[in-house]
Amino acid sequence: MSSESNAAFQTNVLKALKSGSSALCESSEITISLIEALILHSIPTPEEGAPRMIILCPDNMVSQELATSLAPFIKERDLTLDLILEKGNKVKQRNDLYDGTEIIVGTSRRVCEMYFQNGFNISKLKLFVVLQMDVQVKYGWRGFIGRIAESLPKCKQLLFMSSSSDERIESYVDEFMPIHQKISEDII
Repeated sequence: MSSESNAAFQTNVLKALKSGSSALCESSEITISLIEALILHSIPTPEEGAPRMIILCPDNMVSQELATSLAPFIKERDLTLDLILEKGNKVKQRNDLYDGTEIIVGTSRRVCEMYFQNGFNISKLKLFVVLQMDVQVKYGWRGFIGRIAESLPKCKQLLFMSSSSDERIESYVDEFMPIHQKISEDII
């Protein structure tokens, strides 16, 4: 994606969220600048306690790369991010979440596990992001994503990102977001 189309895509995603809408986004790549803009939209100021943003990734590698790339941005803004990985120490992860964080990045299965073990409170959640939805559906994570999405507070916004969109993904997303905007980098 060229930098001009990337900027236009990012602008359209942010417009949808600022209007209060949820979105299904079709893009071949997710840029760190888009994730940073989403963080600024959801968490304008640091505030300890319950998470305000959850980002679900398809695997440990994507989660770690995202957390590493965001680290300088997070530190600069005095925010907290907890990384929840499949092979991590469950007790330590649960305790870290219990202590409070603003952003959770992790795999769908482990975040779902931690949530249902009462590891964190989502009452202040503002944005729920699912990256690479097409890959997550292929891995069989639909149930984990669904369990979390169904228990989210009503005031939240959802953002599903996928490199491709087909009827399966669209019908699945419709279950959680009957009213949403569809944003594609191809339309830009």
